[in-house]
Amino acid sequence: MTFDMPKFTPPDFSQEFFVNAPNATLVEVEKDGVSPANYHALSVFPEYFKINDKWVLATQSRMDTVCVANDELGKESVNIVEFRNLKVGDKVVVGRTEDGSEGIYMYTQGFIEESKDADTFAFRSGRSRETAFSIDYDKLYQILANEKENGGYVTWVLGTAISLDSGSRDAMAQLVRNGYVDAIICGTSFAAFDLECATFDTTWGQDIFEKEQTTLGNYYETINMVRKAGSMEEFVKSGKPKDGIMKACVECGVPVIIGGTIRDRFGLPETYDNVYEAQDAMRKHIRKSSTVVMVSAILFTIATGNMTPSYNEFDGVIRPVYMYTVDIQEFAVNKLSDRGTLTATSVVTNTQDFIKNIGRALT
Repeated sequence: MTFDMPKFTPPDFSQEFFVNAPNATLVEVEKDGVSPANYHALSVFPEYFKINDKWVLATQSRMDTVCVANDELGKESVNIVEFRNLKVGDKVVVGRTEDGSEGIYMYTQGFIEESKDADTFAFRSGRSRETAFSIDYDKLYQILANEKENGGYVTWVLGTAISLDSGSRDAMAQLVRNGYVDAIICGTSFAAFDLECATFDTTWGQDIFEKEQTTLGNYYETINMVRKAGSMEEFVKSGKPKDGIMKACVECGVPVIIGGTIRDRFGLPETYDNVYEAQDAMRKHIRKSSTVVMVSAILFTIATGNMTPSYNEFDGVIRPVYMYTVDIQEFAVNKLSDRGTLTATSVVTNTQDFIKNIGRALT
């Protein structure tokens, strides 16, 4: 089965309503990091702003940001900026409506295709443990194959569970080596546990992972060894890690963005301890991402999902950004949609099995 990329159909701006709509109101920032009152906060959906009688699409629209406009005649454009990054003189769009009446228009119909067999009522049309997710797996296989073939950018957001199982570790490492991973976002424990397994053949200091209290000797010893080496790259080059995801990432040049948390007691050299620096590092890759797969990492999933637009522009073409959120808990996958990321496809399953299924299908 071939994969057909949905085509974006923009609004018809020749309609009288759009022609007669006012230009968006712009107010200059007076203090760095402080937005004018009545700012327009963006979402993950496509939004247009009327500037000098031209409707301009905001690419990379994302949650909890504001629109900074360039209203120089003939150079009309918009830039999506986090509140903390606003600078004096930036012209921020203000207005709280999204129906065009204030020169702001949210557009959610660009990728919708008419279905011949669409039902007014469909039983179990939502997502739960009773949902059959086979079709989601099949589509994801196609998406990942298409991204690899056509130069897409796939970012994976991964939780610790993936590095606690030898099968999922092996599968994820092979996905890296076979070109299905362009960046990984994770916490310290994901990377450290993977390196512990690769170095000592243990997890939490045990030969076999069991659900019991244990000392974390080898875990911390691994971090200590990496810090002594100076970086994960130098540690991998030392030959001590025998296999695993981090080794594959280093050898294949795949960046790993490690965000620290308040729970971290000992971090790897690459861990971002400053939350704003971590966000900036994550966002650097999300801005390039055409597909984002978020697995078993609820806090990183929410953070990443909220900074990921439902669409973006790649080589001049507007296309969807595919998002998948995967967890064994319905709460975890539903939390993202509760926070406003309504375009993510959710899969409720054991995440270790999920990664192994993806690995078997693509490697």
